[in-house]
Amino acid sequence: MSINQLDQFMQLLIHSKSTVVITGAGISTACGYPDLDKMNEITIKHTQNKQPLMQILTNRFAQQNPTDFYRLYRLTHFRPEVLPSASHQILTELEKRKLITGIITFNLDYLHTLAGAKRVIEYWGSINDNYCIAHHHRFDLNYIQDNTVPYCPIDNSLILPIFVMRNMVALKAAVTAGRQLIKQADLLIVMGTKLHHGLIPNQAKLIVINDEPIKVPQAVNLFIQNKLDPVLEELLFRLKMKGW
Repeated sequence: MSINQLDQFMQLLIHSKSTVVITGAGISTACGYPDLDKMNEITIKHTQNKQPLMQILTNRFAQQNPTDFYRLYRLTHFRPEVLPSASHQILTELEKRKLITGIITFNLDYLHTLAGAKRVIEYWGSINDNYCIAHHHRFDLNYIQDNTVPYCPIDNSLILPIFVMRNMVALKAAVTAGRQLIKQADLLIVMGTKLHHGLIPNQAKLIVINDEPIKVPQAVNLFIQNKLDPVLEELLFRLKMKGW
C-alpha cells in the first residue's frame, strides 16, 4: 500500500457521484469471524461422517438433525459475540459522510448493520433473518441466541436461518436491488472477496482491495493488495485531514 495508491483511492472516492461497496469474508475475518474455508474445516472436524459445510447448510439436514445442525451452526456462522471490524465501522462513517451510496455483501454475519450502516443489501440474508418452517414467523438473532434449538412459540415448528431454508439460494429481491445499485454507480469498491459470484456488466470505475489478486471481468482502475483495516483507517484519516 503506497501513498500514491491512497491518494488515488481518495480522489476516486471524492469525485464519485455514486459509490457502491461490495464486501466478502475478508472484511469480517479481522474481527474473528471465520471464512468459509475455516468453517468447512470446523464442520468436517465436528461431524461423525466428516461432512463439509455445504452439506450442513441445507433445509433437509437441519430438519432431520436439528440438534446437530444448531451445534454446528453455533461453531460456524452464528457468532453473535463477534463485533464489527474497523472496516465495518469506517464504511458506516463514509456512508454518513455521503461518500458511499450503499453496501452489497455476500456475508451472512449481519455486521454491517450492527456497525450502523443503513443501506445494506445482503444477497443471502443474515443470521438475523430466521423463520419457522410451518408458517414463516420471523425471529431475530436474539431469539436464536437464547434457545439452544429454537422452536416457534406460536406453532411449535423448528426455526431456521433464511439461507438454510433456501439451501443457499440468493434472495431474488436482494439480487435485483443489488444489480440496480451497481447500474447506477460510477465507482465500485470491491473488498475482501474473490468475487466468485461474479460482477454484472457495468460502466463504473473499479477499485479492488484484497490481500491477494482476484479475477474480474472488467478493467481495474486501482488494486491495493493489503488487509482492509489499515487501508480504510488511513483513508479516513486522509479524508478528515482534507476536511471531509
